[in-house]
Amino acid sequence: QTEEHLLPRTLQDVTNQDTVPFGDAVLATWDTCVGSEICEELWTPHSPHIDMGLDGVEIFTNASGSHHVLRKAHTRVDLVTMATTK
Repeated sequence: QTEEHLLPRTLQDVTNQDTVPFGDAVLATWDTCVGSEICEELWTPHSPHIDMGLDGVEIFTNASGSHHVLRKAHTRVDLVTMATTK
């Protein structure tokens, strides 16, 4: 689901557009399709990357914001490995 977001005038001048879509969506190019989820979604049983993968998304980003927690890197690597396996 996306909404139209009004761009500031300085960006309107640069991009030659008044609005941009903003929200939960994937980005499709000629070569691939990119999806994104937030840190917490990687930990849920039915993560968004599952449905996105079934819909053809090939590259996933995850903005994990708690990289400063000690000994969490190994847990994150395990989660990403499991997500890739799914």
